Amino acid sequence: MRIGIFGDIQGYFGPTNQLLIDYFADLVATLDCDFFLQTGDMCHYRSFARPVYWIYGNNDWPPVIREIAEGRRDITNLHHLPTGQIVTLQRGEECVRVSGLNGAFEEIYYHARPGEYPAYELAGYFQASDIEACLALAGESIDIFLTHGCPAGLGLGREPDHAVPVIRELLDRLQPRYLFCGHAHFFRCLRYGPSTVCSLAPLEEEFYLLDTQTDQLERVKSRPLPELHPYRQAGKGR
Repeated sequence: MRIGIFGDIQGYFGPTNQLLIDYFADLVATLDCDFFLQTGDMCHYRSFARPVYWIYGNNDWPPVIREIAEGRRDITNLHHLPTGQIVTLQRGEECVRVSGLNGAFEEIYYHARPGEYPAYELAGYFQASDIEACLALAGESIDIFLTHGCPAGLGLGREPDHAVPVIRELLDRLQPRYLFCGHAHFFRCLRYGPSTVCSLAPLEEEFYLLDTQTDQLERVKSRPLPELHPYRQAGKGR
């Protein structure tokens, strides 16, 4: 299976002077991939030519995301991954199990009591109950786990807001085959126990192609579509 994987999508793509979300939509329509995953801060919500699965970040708006999930907005092929749930992607006989944690970490919100803060303040951040929902997956087979922030203690960003201790706890307990995260806006990939952990650069810089059978993760510099011809839909019989 070939999966396109993307970090933060926000702002403009200078070479074509378009919103990054529109550049992303063009990539989804043309890249030779079976599915697409995104690690939050999509910021604008569109229909896509093929299935996109994603978690939200601190710059997203969960009330609109819920409306899309409930079918109250005319948006197709944008699939939000609820925190602590597993979705199975299938191509032929190959299955890839994907889960994730939505939102970013902010200490003042993490243990917030009901009604302590307005809902709009809490919207883009996870709380202790979200971590508990993910920890309940311990023992499950998870191929790919998506987070917006990164696990702490691995050199993946400023702690504790970009690189988060409780995300490190999830990594230790769940031991996914891959953990992909955004938020810190730079690329670094390392091996930690049984897991491959990758902090992703934003789409304005690059994106990634994962071959799940060979475990090859390819970095692709973002550039106008005519210059991406080696990666485009040449082999439609795949």
